[in-house]
Amino acid sequence: MSADVLHSYRMQVARGVRRLAVDDTEQVADLLEQLGYPQGETNVAERLQRWVEHPDGASFVWDERGRLLGVIAAHIIPSFEKDGAWLRIVALAVSESARGRGIGTSLVAAAETFGLMRGCSSVEVTSMRTREGAHAFYRALGYHDRSDAAGRFLRQLP
Repeated sequence: MSADVLHSYRMQVARGVRRLAVDDTEQVADLLEQLGYPQGETNVAERLQRWVEHPDGASFVWDERGRLLGVIAAHIIPSFEKDGAWLRIVALAVSESARGRGIGTSLVAAAETFGLMRGCSSVEVTSMRTREGAHAFYRALGYHDRSDAAGRFLRQLP
């Protein structure tokens, strides 16, 4: 990766972006609830602690004077069938009141920078079909919908 490419990504990461801290638990839970993921009975602090400590994971927040307006979590996955690795954005949430301000773009740039620094060659993100605004957001960032090329199968374990 060239220094110019990395510099370009770092320039997109705004001053409000910082690494997630376990102290952010309550505000991150609120952001996830805005996306429709109830957090009431779950152990959010324990989950966030695992993300903070995981060597192949990264999570960032947009902090505006102590008020969190966004969060992103991403994980590096080594390729099995070829050399290298890829980055998977696991979650991205921006406060409903702060959307359209570039917060999501900066958070994605932070995650992508993490991936580039760790040798990732691509990024994957999934989004429910009902989230048309999210799809438009990802397309605007240069992501391509590949759902017609591959299926996604899910099975709950007992």
